[in-house]
Amino acid sequence: MRTSLLRLWLLKQVLSLPPACLRFFAGGGVVYTDGRTLDPQIQFLWRSWFAGAAAQPLSLAGKSLEQARQEWQDMAALLGTPSAARVRIEDIGAEPVGSPYGPSPMRGLLVRPATIAADAPLLVFFHQGGGVLGGPELSRAFCALFAHHARCPVFIPEYRLAPLYRFPAACEDARAAFEWAQANAFRLGATSGDVAVGGVLTGASLAARLCLDLRRDFRPLPAGQLLVTPLLGLADPAIKSGAQAGHWPLNAADLDIMVAHYAGAGVDPADPKISPATEGVLAGQPRTLIVSAGLDAIAPQAEAFAKRLLAARVRTIYRRYDTLPLGFDLFAGLVNDASYAVADMAGLWTEMLGPGREADTEALDVA
Repeated sequence: MRTSLLRLWLLKQVLSLPPACLRFFAGGGVVYTDGRTLDPQIQFLWRSWFAGAAAQPLSLAGKSLEQARQEWQDMAALLGTPSAARVRIEDIGAEPVGSPYGPSPMRGLLVRPATIAADAPLLVFFHQGGGVLGGPELSRAFCALFAHHARCPVFIPEYRLAPLYRFPAACEDARAAFEWAQANAFRLGATSGDVAVGGVLTGASLAARLCLDLRRDFRPLPAGQLLVTPLLGLADPAIKSGAQAGHWPLNAADLDIMVAHYAGAGVDPADPKISPATEGVLAGQPRTLIVSAGLDAIAPQAEAFAKRLLAARVRTIYRRYDTLPLGFDLFAGLVNDASYAVADMAGLWTEMLGPGREADTEALDVA
């Protein structure tokens, strides 16, 4: 533990160096793709800090799934909870006898900020990992920082992972987690009683599919949905051919491995049930904040989905952070631009769900 803390301290000191120094230690020059320049701190992590490893950390290529899972868990443990986030994190589903939550069929992490806004919904957030890696810990840093800035509680549920449990297991778990959170919103910290959903990568796809299914079933919709770098179209051929396909920490080859595990044989990756981007009707969806990264192979999917939501007269905000790569949420408490991005999306989220949210109007915000 002491070794990890010292390593993290040293890494933070190095990352505080001027951008020119970080780029020098990363081999010089800039990483410039399709008119966008990669953040120098990410460039340093990619090309210098982790460059000596036998295989690129966090990449799935050339590794067993068990090895990749361990690397992601180790990274999450190293980074921990951002020091700037004034939150308390509780382990749900492992409560002692007499817990105020009572018997819980759900497991996950509950992130409670020091101050919770009276009108803030509980955000049920489906974690990073492509449906095959890790658990709630992978989104701990992101959700801690988001909860702090948005002043809302965040519940990160566990869900079954592929390849042991392939699609639709994760979808079933996502709906069960949302319905449980609805029934326990007050006890989980949402004084408003409202519940919103969100997620990152495949977790964002679970959130989008959940909202579509609730609308189809004439069930109450979430207060809003937060889709962070969403993987909405698993059969999209442009992922491999795009200019951003080779960026770290998540490149097109990694996505391909994740999709192969997540969907499995016999599942059509273009089916709307697993790829919400191919859903025919998007009308009646809750207010939506969609986030992508500038160096992100699936950013075109996010932008296209935002435009379709707007065409369906759904209140939608789309924001792209041009210096960041796909997977930037993993470094929310370490990389300055990633931290700024989380604070910015928390501001957009609270504005979007603020007073008057019952009167939905179109909005588009691209930056």
